[in-house]
Amino acid sequence: MLVAVLLAAALSLGTSAVLAAQSCCVQAKSKGKDCAHPCCVEARKAEKTCEKCQKDASCCDKAIAKGKACAHPCCVESAKEKKICEKCNSPAKK
Repeated sequence: MLVAVLLAAALSLGTSAVLAAQSCCVQAKSKGKDCAHPCCVEARKAEKTCEKCQKDASCCDKAIAKGKACAHPCCVESAKEKKICEKCNSPAKK
């Protein structure tokens, strides 16, 4: 019984981590590009986050929507190295 409870807890944590994974926009920005998904392009034009791709928008997603770079020190340091800040943009668990 305890094993089943622990397994269920591990699976639910894994699922929530996937839902909060790095967005397509954050991944594209780390490569020096803008996301080309039509839904994201339209959202950026309106200076909003994409409701489809950024359900749980990070600080970086919100900055990208406004056409700016995220000002958090951890994100600034990651951007200098052309990386994604994993503190604010959790990588998807495999």
